[in-house]
Amino acid sequence: MIKFSTDSTCDLPKHILEEYDIAVIPLVVTLGDKEYLDGINISPDDIFDFVKQCGELPKTAGRSIEDFKEYFLKLLEKSETVVHCGIGSKLSVCYQNACLAAQEIGEDKVKVIDSKSLSTGTGLILMRGVETYKNGGKLSDIEKSMIYASDRAQASFMVDKLDFLYKGGRCSKFSFSVANMLRIKPRLEVIDGKLINTGKEIGPLKSVLIKYVDAILKKYNRPNKNICFVTHTKMDDDIINSIVEYVESKHIFDKVESTFAGSVITSHCGEGTLGILFLNDSEQ
Repeated sequence: MIKFSTDSTCDLPKHILEEYDIAVIPLVVTLGDKEYLDGINISPDDIFDFVKQCGELPKTAGRSIEDFKEYFLKLLEKSETVVHCGIGSKLSVCYQNACLAAQEIGEDKVKVIDSKSLSTGTGLILMRGVETYKNGGKLSDIEKSMIYASDRAQASFMVDKLDFLYKGGRCSKFSFSVANMLRIKPRLEVIDGKLINTGKEIGPLKSVLIKYVDAILKKYNRPNKNICFVTHTKMDDDIINSIVEYVESKHIFDKVESTFAGSVITSHCGEGTLGILFLNDSEQ
């Protein structure tokens, strides 16, 4: 029996985690001097309240080698092998710590896959692995399918408000002021495992998001039709629904699903962030 595992940055909705039987190790979010576990005892609303009251950003942290070791051993009590795929190796220490824990336990027992991605980009890779397993694939087949998917997971986002990026030192005061004045929204894409600013749009959020969807679907023009995630932080429901409907109107994907970003992802990008994520591996 193989047990699939991820961390709380994967942002897959509960019903998919249950359907695919994926275990989750929560990452750590610190508000002031108190530590919380993402998805367990903290929500994005708690983060927004904290920032509003204190003017400080939360801090996030991965899990230690010992944490991963304890977590994997517990999963192995009811399975022969664990396949773990969490946030990408260039985005967090989690991948390295999970690998070191796997080495201590035995890499025949725990296989760690580098997603080279984040959020539901990681989730898409996990879903591919589970589907390979359900179709009778062996561990080597599963690993191969997930590595293939990790090179083709399209993960990108538009950011409406730069408050969190500014407070976190990811943009200068000048850039922050100009962006707010001109309503500039940056586009972030995961490329070669790193989150990179690849462009910008100017204007109201809804029109910017429409332009973003068009640009991404043009750039990544071999989308797998099975599913597209519209993953977002706190945002007006009307805007979220309109983007879901717009992606559906393209008649590309069999399913378009809206998902909330968890507390770790929210801690870094703040309100008004939305992305479409899909596997770009169609042969057509």
